[in-house]
Amino acid sequence: MRLSRQKFHGSMRFNMTPMIDIVFLLIIFFMTVSQITRTVETPMELPVVTQGDETAQTTTVTVNINQTGEILIGGQEQTLAKAVAVIRMRLEKVGNRPEKVKIQIRAHRLCQCRYLTELFQQLSNLGITNVRSSVSDS
Repeated sequence: MRLSRQKFHGSMRFNMTPMIDIVFLLIIFFMTVSQITRTVETPMELPVVTQGDETAQTTTVTVNINQTGEILIGGQEQTLAKAVAVIRMRLEKVGNRPEKVKIQIRAHRLCQCRYLTELFQQLSNLGITNVRSSVSDS
């Protein structure tokens, strides 16, 4: 049995289009990267960060108000005057800078608004405006 051999008479061609596409993409990539490195290497005087400065730190006070209007800070029951004194002490720890004190209020859903209003008035007298309240989605 004789097998026929086919002879390939044409020349093989190499498709250069994908190679050219890749070369152009590499050129664009290196041009872009060189521009980015130039902007990063531009000399510039940057601000200096100081560490360990107690006045630069912030403090958060969580105030819990139950259904009867009792105020709890750190698990201890406080009157409104004592709660304000605790918050004032925290304010003094951060250099009397009200913007460095964060108040987190957690009030019972059946708590009367007058308790919250009294607390908000006292916080306003201290100059504290960063007040958040916790809510439940259920």
